[in-house]
Amino acid sequence: MGTSHSDPLQVYGVRLLVADFGKSWRFYRDVLGLTPVKGNGHPPYGAFVSRNRAVVAIFDRKLMAKAVGLDPGRYPLGCVGKSALIFAVKDVDALAKRLRRRRVRLLRGLTDRPEWGLRTVHLRDPDGYLLEIYSPLRRG
Repeated sequence: MGTSHSDPLQVYGVRLLVADFGKSWRFYRDVLGLTPVKGNGHPPYGAFVSRNRAVVAIFDRKLMAKAVGLDPGRYPLGCVGKSALIFAVKDVDALAKRLRRRRVRLLRGLTDRPEWGLRTVHLRDPDGYLLEIYSPLRRG
């Protein structure tokens, strides 16, 4: 992708893809004492902060697997895995076009996700980790 482009990726955070959402929610909130900023303790999503800084988000593993068209199983390349690195970008369409030019395999292609308020693309890094890159979904 080169070193100079007008729309750099911004790391949004780390998302853990969890098997038991409620148990994970309670662990991060009650055991570690993190402050929930998104979600209400029910799947599919929750995010936590510490000292006003985003630290971790959790997402139901089966629902993420369904969203990106992968199996929710245990092994990274054939399934969704246990974590995802999330990036924000101003124009996910332009980035997806650059990725395709570089022959990067996109798992599902560009997808509008109104329930998330995002337009996303998913891919894997060379070690098989799941990456999500998004832009806010344009309204209207």
